[in-house]
Amino acid sequence: MKIKSKIESYEKIIELNLNRFPEKVFKCSEINEVNDFIKKYPANYYAIRDKSKAGGVFKLKVEPENILKEVAGYDLFSINVSSYNYIDNQLLVGEILISNTDVNAILSTNSKYSVRDAIRNPDFNFITNIFDDNILNRIPYFDKVYKYIVENKLQNVIVEFAYFDKPVGINNENIIIYELRTDY
Repeated sequence: MKIKSKIESYEKIIELNLNRFPEKVFKCSEINEVNDFIKKYPANYYAIRDKSKAGGVFKLKVEPENILKEVAGYDLFSINVSSYNYIDNQLLVGEILISNTDVNAILSTNSKYSVRDAIRNPDFNFITNIFDDNILNRIPYFDKVYKYIVENKLQNVIVEFAYFDKPVGINNENIIIYELRTDY
């Protein structure tokens, strides 16, 4: 699997029917479509991501009435129901790459963190292998994340995710996939 952009990541997550928060990509002129999305998926908070480039602007906690103001000037952006709605339920967040028997992960157990926050200030940052019980047994819910990755054939892909203590998202599962990366 090769993923070369944020748009390809979004499309692959949908194609593979991976669990995610309701999300849609918009162009700057699609104001009515943005309003329709908010009506269809009511929430206290939404996240906004610049989809035009890697490392673009990311806003985790935007109230519905502020969305149109917050997306002004974006060419291509996504809106999704924010994980911030579930900060009391998030148990693990970060990114992980499993290839062959190798495991490379940057993770946090801070329930208020986004993936970016976890990468900036991780609780766990390691490269090891799947046989290293010394490290992996210290990672809460690692076995469940590993199983999800293997079952969904996401080896050799950097997987940005969060794990929750209750089912969330469109598939009503404990894990949410935010992004998949290989070549960007």
